[in-house]
Amino acid sequence: MGGTARRWWGVDRGFVGLVVSISLIFPSFAADRELRHATEALLSGDLVASTSKANDALKSEPQSRLAHWIAALSLTALAGKPVQINGDDRDLLEEARVRLEVTPSNLLPKNLVLMPRSAERNVPILLADASRSRIYVFVSKQGRPVLLDEFYTTIGLYGVDKSKEGDQKTPLGVYRIQYEIRDPRADGFLGKFAMTLDYPNAYDRFAGRTGSGIWIHGVPQNLHVRAPQASDGCLAVSNRDLNKLKKYVRYNESQIVVVPRVEWVAAEEWSASASQAARDFSATGAAGRFGGVFFIDEKWPWIASQLRGNQVHRREYFQKTPAGFKRVLEEKLS
Repeated sequence: MGGTARRWWGVDRGFVGLVVSISLIFPSFAADRELRHATEALLSGDLVASTSKANDALKSEPQSRLAHWIAALSLTALAGKPVQINGDDRDLLEEARVRLEVTPSNLLPKNLVLMPRSAERNVPILLADASRSRIYVFVSKQGRPVLLDEFYTTIGLYGVDKSKEGDQKTPLGVYRIQYEIRDPRADGFLGKFAMTLDYPNAYDRFAGRTGSGIWIHGVPQNLHVRAPQASDGCLAVSNRDLNKLKKYVRYNESQIVVVPRVEWVAAEEWSASASQAARDFSATGAAGRFGGVFFIDEKWPWIASQLRGNQVHRREYFQKTPAGFKRVLEEKLS
């Protein structure tokens, strides 16, 4: 390191240790490239670079609180002044943490167990990873998931696995994206529009879960993004990203799969798992007409979405047993 970096490490080792611990606990992972680069430079102690990268981020996202924060910290440290971190910075530290994680470029999500093979059914499937604050957009290429895009997202204030009205958690499961609401809140807090999800689905009701009004929506016009966990249970993305995400969505055809954490595996492992699942599901009568088979986690049944044309008209829930898959619930959709 040069002299500038040495001054940075000498300013406040407690702060450096706090921020560096983020990179040690959570693997590097990218989302908005400029913000990630600014955060990486700050962690490395390269204050000149972190200032420059933060300013680059601000050119494209002038309202980014994280970019302003990184620039301010870097300039303060470059001036030789003590850097102060307090409770108000916790949301920014969390945003920095999730932006450091890099999406694997050569792995596939095991949570998307089976993908539709028919070209006419190739409607993008959204996969939300609560642990990484990400929404991924996948399409099927010869039955294999192909990543098209990804977006930073906010989830519920108290995490996921919604169970009751007002718990400020985001539900886990598979949901249709049904329709659009313009100006979902008069004060603009939720952005200019929202895309509704059909929570609670039949399995949610079967499990006694309550609540409603779970949407994908935007943020106030004077804000870039919200903290990773800051919603009442919805998925909130930047207004720019919401406009882009909408282009992938076909109402009542598109589905979103919300999982605690995406399980990334090698392509060979995904193919072997998918082949076995296809054999297992063939005995249930579901194979050949599904619009996707999805795995949430060990506590949840496997979920198969049935298609009529491109429309999702049925969901079936299966419990995996030593003897194969057992259908536990069937849901017809209007």
